Amino acid sequence: MERKLAYLHTLRRTAITVVLLVLCLPLFAQYNIKKLMDEGRSSLDNGYYVVAMQIFQRVVGLRPDKNEAWYLSGVSKYHLDDYKGAESDCTRAIDLNPFFVDYFELRAMSRLREEKYDSAVADFTRAIEMNPDNKDYWYNRAYCYAQVNAYDIAKQQLEYILKRWPNFTSAINLRQTILSTERLYKRKKDDKISSKSR
Repeated sequence: MERKLAYLHTLRRTAITVVLLVLCLPLFAQYNIKKLMDEGRSSLDNGYYVVAMQIFQRVVGLRPDKNEAWYLSGVSKYHLDDYKGAESDCTRAIDLNPFFVDYFELRAMSRLREEKYDSAVADFTRAIEMNPDNKDYWYNRAYCYAQVNAYDIAKQQLEYILKRWPNFTSAINLRQTILSTERLYKRKKDDKISSKSR
């Protein structure tokens, strides 16, 4: 009988220990995630992009619902010129939380670098909806329109930009480039027409 009671007492102690471990493990895991995120941010801030990317990939391996880790992994990849990877990571971050303008901006910039201008326009448009006072979003969207030869839309965008920010040099230069390109195209077209009529 005593043996049976000792066995039950040991069994109860073991069960309580298991329950306490199960309850405490998430706290340790949460601490480890926070520590990893801090290490990753520090690596990113110091320009150790490969290390930062590896840390953030480890975090999303442990916690795939951690949108900030996906975004910061994308930032690391962007700095490593892995624009496709950055776009993919930002897409995951946006899927998890579509309310951070930085996620759209980074995905748009990645798409711009990949020459996916139509997709970049959509992301810059979303970023503008979230932060209409950021002139860089406006400029980059106009730039994307110009890259797909949608010069009329680009010029309209640039007119608006220059009304709000009259000394925005990049916008002034892009408008001049578009106007020069249009004049060149018109001249070439006129030359073709005049050579055909001869």
